[in-house]
Amino acid sequence: MISILIDLFKTATTFFTKKQESKDELVAKNSEQQNEITLEETKKGFTWRQALGYVLTFIVFYNYVVIPILALFGIVLPTIPLADVWRVLIILIGGN
Repeated sequence: MISILIDLFKTATTFFTKKQESKDELVAKNSEQQNEITLEETKKGFTWRQALGYVLTFIVFYNYVVIPILALFGIVLPTIPLADVWRVLIILIGGN
């Protein structure tokens, strides 16, 4: 009789207490959802993320390649501040 009550108590406590997901499980679930979103976007073709990536990549290329080469020939062009460009580019690739 006591063993039946103990089993009943154990099942009641497991029923009423929720298991909390660990932080790793939440991160894994979020990254899986993000991967699904990315796959759906790539199926659509050219997206705004790709366009933004190309524009930001061109800005970095312009600052580090085009401006120094033109400076060799005496053509001076203004540079674009890269602090915000790097932040957006890192967020775009999935960084923090």
